[in-house]
Amino acid sequence: MKIVEWEIEDILAAHPDLYLEHCTVMAVALMSRHSISPCEFTIECEGFSPLALDGETRFLMRVSWAEQTAIKASRVWRTEQSKSILERAAVAMAALLFAQLIPNGQMRVAKQGDRADYWLPYLQCALEVSGTENHREIPRRHREKIAQVLSNPLQWNGYVVVCCFSESQKLIRWSYHEQEI
Repeated sequence: MKIVEWEIEDILAAHPDLYLEHCTVMAVALMSRHSISPCEFTIECEGFSPLALDGETRFLMRVSWAEQTAIKASRVWRTEQSKSILERAAVAMAALLFAQLIPNGQMRVAKQGDRADYWLPYLQCALEVSGTENHREIPRRHREKIAQVLSNPLQWNGYVVVCCFSESQKLIRWSYHEQEI
């Protein structure tokens, strides 16, 4: 299985138009609960394979972080509710994947009610992101997010990123879906 290694802070330079510092801190807050740096995720791609992976649809991603980020992350659980932490951490993981593996994967926030979290304007795609700490929720959550992203008002094709931050299984299901004609 191919292994990639990146720092979570890489998303800051890769997406300069977005404020993602809080997402990096929340991702580290979750990852550091069960892992020292780097934290390993199994990535399962469905419906596509990132070009840099030479056709592979499953790979291991090691995510590391800076000490400064870890210091901030130690305060997150006293500041934010767990659902917010999960969602922002999932956004950080999606931003990292798009920054490193999808050319022109710049993200733009969608309006509430657009049935997507982000637009990928250069790709003319929608992106829906979700996070959980329960690996049993992944299949259901993934199905729900596919239906949601494909009902976006621009009728663009869509990506879905569902991140599981459980102690026993750190997994990201990353899929691409085309609109039915």
